[in-house]
Amino acid sequence: SLLIGIILAHARFIARESGVPPVILLDEVAAHLDEHRRKHLYKKLADLGSQIFLTGTDMMLFDHLPDAQKITVAAGGAISL
Repeated sequence: SLLIGIILAHARFIARESGVPPVILLDEVAAHLDEHRRKHLYKKLADLGSQIFLTGTDMMLFDHLPDAQKITVAAGGAISL
């Protein structure tokens, strides 16, 4: 949680200083959080106004995101929106 907080603080700093929110890639970050912290993370990410990519191997970790914000790439490369 501490490292995630530092990353989000840096993203807010970059957005404030440059006027452009950064593109963020968080790889498997949701797997390290409980449900409450995942919901809080998703809210904080939405507030940034950045383009954000979250990766994960368990779709359950993204249940609290709206379907319109999900892109799934399955084994073999099949993509579903």
